[in-house]
Amino acid sequence: MKKRLFPAIGADRSPLHFIRQTGLFLLFILLTTQVVLAQSSANPSLLQLKGTRSWIKVTWIQPANATSYRVYWSVTNKQPNTPGATLPANSNRYYIQQVKPATKYYIWVETTTPEKKGKTLTGNVITQTKWSIDSQEVRQLDIPSSAAVPAGMKLFWHDEFNDEMLDRNKWHTVYYSNIDFLNKVNMDAMLGDSLPEAAYHFSGHSIDIFTNDSLPLKAYYPANGRKISSLQTYDWRTNENLLDNSRGGYFEVRVKRSFTGKPQGLNTAYWFDSPGPDLKYYLQEGTTRNGTTGVRPKGQVFEIDVFENLDAQFVLHGHVDSLGNFVHNLNTHIATGIEHKDQWVTHGILWTPTSISHYINGKLIKAYTNKHEIYSPNHFMNVFLGSYGGGGSVHMEVDYIRGYQWALEGGNELPNPGFEANDNLLPWEGNGTLTQTGIRSGKQALVLKPGQEIEQYVYLNNNTDYKLSYWQQGNGEVYTTVEDMKLVTGDLTPTASLRTAAGNTFKNHTLNFHSGKEYGHDMKTVHIHFKNTGKNDIILDDVTIIKSNK
Repeated sequence: MKKRLFPAIGADRSPLHFIRQTGLFLLFILLTTQVVLAQSSANPSLLQLKGTRSWIKVTWIQPANATSYRVYWSVTNKQPNTPGATLPANSNRYYIQQVKPATKYYIWVETTTPEKKGKTLTGNVITQTKWSIDSQEVRQLDIPSSAAVPAGMKLFWHDEFNDEMLDRNKWHTVYYSNIDFLNKVNMDAMLGDSLPEAAYHFSGHSIDIFTNDSLPLKAYYPANGRKISSLQTYDWRTNENLLDNSRGGYFEVRVKRSFTGKPQGLNTAYWFDSPGPDLKYYLQEGTTRNGTTGVRPKGQVFEIDVFENLDAQFVLHGHVDSLGNFVHNLNTHIATGIEHKDQWVTHGILWTPTSISHYINGKLIKAYTNKHEIYSPNHFMNVFLGSYGGGGSVHMEVDYIRGYQWALEGGNELPNPGFEANDNLLPWEGNGTLTQTGIRSGKQALVLKPGQEIEQYVYLNNNTDYKLSYWQQGNGEVYTTVEDMKLVTGDLTPTASLRTAAGNTFKNHTLNFHSGKEYGHDMKTVHIHFKNTGKNDIILDDVTIIKSNK
């Protein structure tokens, strides 16, 4: 039997004894707390560890009486005899470099004080090779995104560039694109992993991507001395994609651009490019070059320049002839009245299954929304941030880059399924209206009066069985259709339909369908349509599209 430090409170139930025993217990708690606090004051507290494929960030809060820190690390749970780094008293962060990816590391941070009594805090972390969103970081964004972010979309990918090192789980650092693969100027260097590395510098709250006479070490185009410093989310040599943006979304950067001298081939760009590892997304369907057959339908973009040059020209590239030679762009425009040089400017692009819209400083500049001339890609796109120039210097300072998408939960692949995401129904289209009464769940549902309809174009996995489910209330009749959309032209092919009625209580209806075929793992655009074909109002709520095997 364990011996008690004090008799059990309540063993003697007299009031005087209870007060005496309670006082002793509280005194014990107070003394114990003081001892713990005294020990903690010599310790780094709230140790935070972040592991990437190329570094581990170790962060702590500085004790008031610390004189230095010693940081140790090992792949075994045994503290080394000597520290890997010794840091001054004003330190609260250290980056462990040259780590092995996908490896568990043990970390020790030891504090020294004037009494020389070192106290150690320990932890462990795995050097992840894939990036995942940090909910705490999302809550602490120092600068809000612009008003162009569609209401209801959620941040799913971003970089605030607040670290002292580049996160290689988000970015590759050697430039390459499909145009060079076509021209083969640097193809051998790409395949041999000898392309020049991008030059960049961190300020603590931004990244400056630059070219000058010294960096990068060699020109990308030796004939004219033009250098390129570029970060991108896809690597041509390894065929590794670090960002799955195949469902589109809203993507925004905040940048400040400048140059000195007279750089040859001056450019700063934020753009999206079709991936490799060959030219299949550059070449059009029916075109074969160097053994590669194109899969891109005529009229679909292979490149989107959200801005390039110092006038921030927006360009949709896509016209390629039967020999694979670039002809001209699909569309382009330049926003006037905006000063870009040496100014912070926010640039955004909204990419949906049927449209591409351009924003500057939160304001819509131009939208390409013709549903019979759809430029939108149906696969992931390589995202670039780059500076280009020969001679002088070119700088593009990036405060942040952020990507937003509609939140998909519980296996449901339909955005805004319960009409809760916003007050304008997006991304639904049509003339139905929201209601806060007579709903099945949540705070809102959709009312369709006789003759009213609502529709949504959604990216789904191609060649896949799905089940559409929805809840209906009211004495009206709903005609539901599911159609495959043809890329570029927007032509619709019916795949399934259903007529349903309900009554005074909600009734669930389901409709099975199979999404059409596209190349490889490219997305299929599917059109979902509801129409009230009856004589009375109906309410829709909780619409889902789930793979049939789930």
